[in-house]
Amino acid sequence: MPDVWLSFRKMNGTDNHIDIAVIGGGAAGMMAALTANFASSASGKARNITVFERNERVGKKLLMTGNGRCNLTNTDRGAEHFHGKNPRFAEEALGRFGPSDVIGFFENLGVLVKIEEDNKVYPESLHAASVLDALRLALDEHDITVISNAFVSSVSKTGDSFCLTLSDGTTFAAATVIAATGGMAAPATGSDGSGYALLKPFSHTMIAPLPSIVQLKTDTAFCKPLQGNKIFGKARLWVDDKMIREEYGEILFTDYGLSGPPILQLSGYVSRAFASKSKSRICVSLDFLPKNTLEETVDLLKRRAASFPERKAEDFLTGMFHKRLALGLMKKATDKAMSLRVSELSDREIRNLADACKALKITVTGTMPFANAQTTAGGISTSDFDPSTMASRKCGGLFACGEMLDIDGDCGGFNLQWAWSSGYQAGLSAAKYVMERE
Repeated sequence: MPDVWLSFRKMNGTDNHIDIAVIGGGAAGMMAALTANFASSASGKARNITVFERNERVGKKLLMTGNGRCNLTNTDRGAEHFHGKNPRFAEEALGRFGPSDVIGFFENLGVLVKIEEDNKVYPESLHAASVLDALRLALDEHDITVISNAFVSSVSKTGDSFCLTLSDGTTFAAATVIAATGGMAAPATGSDGSGYALLKPFSHTMIAPLPSIVQLKTDTAFCKPLQGNKIFGKARLWVDDKMIREEYGEILFTDYGLSGPPILQLSGYVSRAFASKSKSRICVSLDFLPKNTLEETVDLLKRRAASFPERKAEDFLTGMFHKRLALGLMKKATDKAMSLRVSELSDREIRNLADACKALKITVTGTMPFANAQTTAGGISTSDFDPSTMASRKCGGLFACGEMLDIDGDCGGFNLQWAWSSGYQAGLSAAKYVMERE
C-alpha cells in the first residue's frame, strides 16, 4: 500500500485560500480529495482542499454501482479489461494504486470487504450506502470542505491562479484544479457531459463520448416475444463477419433487444462500431447450449427426435428451454406448421435447429441511450495528459481523473478501479504540485 495512507492525520486549514479545488464529488473526486489531504498531511502542512459538488450530496452515482451493492474493484487487473484510444494510458495509475490498495484503503476507512468467486470485491454489507457513508465521514474527519449544490460553469487561469465560476456567479480562486466531473452516463446523477466544457478553454482534444455498459437495441422479431425471459448462454459480437468478443452469462430478452451482463460487456464495442465512418454490419450470435459442440447438439436433437417422434414440433424442445424460446428456435428451423409431428422433421431441419441453438444471429441496430448506460466510452483525450501524474500537458496545475478521460472498463468493478486509481494519482500529483510552488 502506498506510504501516503500511513499518514492519517487531521490537519486544520489556516485560511480561506483554496490550494486544491476538486470539481465533482463522485468516486474519482472523493479519492482525489482524500489523497491530496493525506499527502499534504504527510508533509506537515495543512492545505485547503475543497470539493465542488453540483448535487445536494457527494457520491450520488456511487449508490448505483454494482446494482446498489457497490462493486468496489476486481482483483483481476488485466489490461484487456480497459478500453479507449490508448488503453495503455491507464497502466501506470492502475499499477501504482491497484485492487489490493483499494481494499486496504477502504479497510482503513472501516469498510469490511469480501472477494467473491468471480474476483469481484464488494463491501461485506453488500450496500453501496455503507461505502459512501465511510467516504463522506472521511471527508468530514479530515476537514475537506465540500460545497454542495455548486455547479461550476467555467474555469479560467490567469498567471498561477485558477478562477472557478459557479452558475450563480460566485467565484473562487485556486492554486490547482482537479477535474472529476464524470462522463455522460446516468445523467440524472449529474454526469451529463457538462464537465467537458470546463476543459475546452485549455484546448484539450475531445473523443466523442458514447454509451458503454448499456443494453443493445436489435431487430426485435425474435427478442420481443421473449421479453422478460433470461437464459444462461454465450453471446458473440460480430462486426462485418469478424468475431470481436464473446461473453458468457445471463442473457435477458427485452422488447427493444438484449440485456444482461454478457450483452453489457459487448456494448462498448457496439457503440464504437456504430460511431465509425464505415457502415458496419453488426450482429450478436447467441449460443444457448455453450457446453455442447454443434455436432453434439445435432446428435442430442436426433436422439430426442427418436425418443419423442409423436410430439408436435412446438413441444420438441420442452424441458430444454422456456416454452417461448423453444417455439422461437423451432420457427427458425422450419417454415412448417408447429403442429407437425417431430418424426416429420427432416435431417436438414434438425441441423437448422442445432444451428439456431448454437449460433442464433440477431442484427444489432444500436444501443440504448446514456440514460441507461453505466459508463462512458470516449471523453477527453488521454494524449493531453501525463499518465504518471494525470496532469494536463496543456495547462500547468490542471489535473483530470475518472470517467471524463477516454478510459472505460468492463463490467465487474473495473470502472470503479479506474476511478480510485486515477483519483489517487491526480490527488497525489496535485498536492505535490502545490508543495513544490511554496
